[in-house]
Amino acid sequence: MKLDDIDRELLDHVQGDLEICEAPFAPLAERLGIGIAEVITRLRAMKEQGVIREIKAVLRHRKAGFAANAMVVWAVSGDRVDEVGAAIAARPEVSHCYEREGFAPYTVFSMVHAHSDAELDDAVRAMAAETAVDDYRIYRSVTELKKTSMRYSFHKT
Repeated sequence: MKLDDIDRELLDHVQGDLEICEAPFAPLAERLGIGIAEVITRLRAMKEQGVIREIKAVLRHRKAGFAANAMVVWAVSGDRVDEVGAAIAARPEVSHCYEREGFAPYTVFSMVHAHSDAELDDAVRAMAAETAVDDYRIYRSVTELKKTSMRYSFHKT
């Protein structure tokens, strides 16, 4: 996909924070001098072409009141990874869950958020019971070091 000037400017703007409002693409569309529908169409085309993966909200857990956050790693055999991963990912306390190779026996990684350590421990125990996985490790977050994505510069070619 060949990017035009509007695509490059659009990509530059969506790498940062969008306004928190009812129509978050409206200020961007106005800035670019195009309609909201065109912003969405261009972003959708860039996603379909593999230029971008997705546009999503990033939860700042601590600011949202989640004081207890932990990476929980689960020892899951290869034939159960999809089943267990789907069950863990479906939990409301889990922001992301994925398979990681090279950390055997811990193959499923999940980020779990709660308001307190006790609430987090209860959630992990419930996940373990639900999935029948009793070999797991909890790595609690101490400090949030980074909450931004890479920023790329787009130049005309």
